[in-house]
Amino acid sequence: MQMKLNKLELLKNSRFAMGLALLILALGAGSLIAKEANRTVYVWASATELAPGNIISADDLQQVSVLLPESAKSYISATAQVVGAVVTHRIGVGELLPVSAISLEPNSLDQRAVPLTLELTDIPIGLTRGEVIDLYAVPNLTQKSITEPALIIEQITVAAVSDKNNSGKAVVVVNLPQSILLTALTHLSDSRLLIVRSHY
Repeated sequence: MQMKLNKLELLKNSRFAMGLALLILALGAGSLIAKEANRTVYVWASATELAPGNIISADDLQQVSVLLPESAKSYISATAQVVGAVVTHRIGVGELLPVSAISLEPNSLDQRAVPLTLELTDIPIGLTRGEVIDLYAVPNLTQKSITEPALIIEQITVAAVSDKNNSGKAVVVVNLPQSILLTALTHLSDSRLLIVRSHY
């Protein structure tokens, strides 16, 4: 009888010890999870497609919480003011904003925003701000300087696209390098411009 009692007592003690060990393990895991959660940081991510030359607006940004204890300094903190900054490298939708892809200098890329009034048939369907395009000059009936389509410049950025109206035209604002500005303006006066999406 005494032996049975000893075995029962031993079993109770074993269960108690196991329960205590599980409790300690659970508390440790909870503490570790809380510690890891405290290591997350808030950074800016892109809510839209951003391309070189784009000026960042509030609508382009979304705040996200990420676990970046080591590389956090490579991305822009959500406490930083970046509205009005210039994009220097392409940033896709949902991507974190790298410090290296943003400049606070408005003329850092030596570009000018140029509005182009184009026929709707000369613009890719669904063209939006942030896309990268190639710009061509196409001869028209009165054109004299060129006799066949000519590439003016490739891989430039769309800064804005106006709402299309009943006139059959739309205004597309593009970021042109200063060096090509005069050439583009010359073609504007005597030829038809055509936009083609760039493959990059």
